Amino acid sequence: MSNFEYEGSPEGEWDDRGELVWNEFDWQQYLKRAKEEIGRFISFYAQLTDRPDRLDLIAHKMGWDQDDWSVKDLDWDEVEGENHQSRRSGDDAEAEGESEIEDSDTDPYTLHRHPVFIVTRGLYYYLKRSWELAMIRHPTGFSPDMSWRYGSSLHQGEMDSILALQALDMGDFALAVCHLKSALGAINQSLSILQNLPGNNSVKLGSMCRQARIRLFDQREVCLRIMRDCRDEVRRRFNDGE
Repeated sequence: MSNFEYEGSPEGEWDDRGELVWNEFDWQQYLKRAKEEIGRFISFYAQLTDRPDRLDLIAHKMGWDQDDWSVKDLDWDEVEGENHQSRRSGDDAEAEGESEIEDSDTDPYTLHRHPVFIVTRGLYYYLKRSWELAMIRHPTGFSPDMSWRYGSSLHQGEMDSILALQALDMGDFALAVCHLKSALGAINQSLSILQNLPGNNSVKLGSMCRQARIRLFDQREVCLRIMRDCRDEVRRRFNDGE
């Protein structure tokens, strides 16, 4: 799964950091930096939406380059070193200042820093925001039932993708596959609703639907890649008698 590594190391990573003593302010700053990473992903995605290899290109720009998207052999120190170097070379590095970059490089590992978490949150942010704007601009164009079903499908797809990531982080690969299957079902439901959206032939609404489909298919691709590698890992563990 090229460019995004996604298995965390909750035990080893925390042990390497020693005893973590952060107060509420520290964690608020941490969450702010995590939100900024999602913003960086969204910005790169907007620039590269028309590229068929956009996910891999964005991974490179985000500093997530790895040999493959394997659930094995993740070195978070290496990943964070690349992210740190990427931030230093980015356009916003000077504005943020050296001290903030150094602080973020010593952040502990949580799912907020995980590439797949950032991708999922970024893609679904656009999907939810674009739907919100569509309902504002076309207040009588969608039935309450359709709006509810689409919003629910987006929520379910995002939630199951994140729960799959949590399962991966705990090493429960079969559970991750189950959540990913549910996420794919929700994505298919979202695509079906978009396909049957009233007024789909209007210019603005048609553009929104096209952009939404692009992001849904990208999230689908992420889920399929992770699912493939999870099943490979389950088979490997079964054959090894683990």
